Amino acid sequence: MIRCLLVSAGVATAALLAIAGPVSAHIDPDPETAQAGSRLTVGFTVEHGCVGSPTVQLDMRLPEGVVDPVPAAVDGWEGSVDAIDGATIVTFAGGPLADDVEGTFSVTMTLPSTPDATIYFPFVQRCEVGEIRWIGIPTEPGDELDEPAPAMSLTGPVATVPTTAPVTASTEVATTDPDTADVTGDPITTASTDPLVGTTAVPGSTEPLLIAGADGETGSSDTGTLIFVGTIAAVLAIGGFVVYRSRQARADNARDDT
Repeated sequence: MIRCLLVSAGVATAALLAIAGPVSAHIDPDPETAQAGSRLTVGFTVEHGCVGSPTVQLDMRLPEGVVDPVPAAVDGWEGSVDAIDGATIVTFAGGPLADDVEGTFSVTMTLPSTPDATIYFPFVQRCEVGEIRWIGIPTEPGDELDEPAPAMSLTGPVATVPTTAPVTASTEVATTDPDTADVTGDPITTASTDPLVGTTAVPGSTEPLLIAGADGETGSSDTGTLIFVGTIAAVLAIGGFVVYRSRQARADNARDDT
């Protein structure tokens, strides 16, 4: 009789553990600890269904301060992000995920800039029959909850994302004077307004080209030579005209005398 009672008690205990075991499993984020303000991918592993029923949808509410969530692709599932009543909800729908099969669902996000804090990701696991509400948040440290929300600890220092100034292209030809600098110590860059200074020859062009010399003058020695040659030519032309007129006058006088 006693032996029969012990066997019955053992069977009943095993049955209760079989039922309670899956239900008591937690859904912990991976990683469970992260740097505040960082951007990373967090995985959430569903270990079982709803007492034998497969999972078909997960709805997770993001903690305040978590921004820019992007659900990772999962075969057979569709991820989405929605704003509902001021809260950001990440949803995975599809499957089904069998009751005895684990499945990991990941979300890339930027975490709040609040070190030394714990944030919670309440979510509802919906099955073909029934649901499990992983939404319990402890009121005191160490509280034991039947269906706790996934929790993550944030550490310092706060992560910073480096930024770079945008680079803009310019079509102007710029010259830099190393002797002039602004208050930051960087050279001041000014655009040249003279299209001829420093230009190069253009194939097929008939326009004269001016290239600035070392002293900043544009061809001063060549100009002086041209003026000198022009003056000599003018003097010779005037002299030739005077001689011609003198000879013409003598010829006219000789004809008059005859």
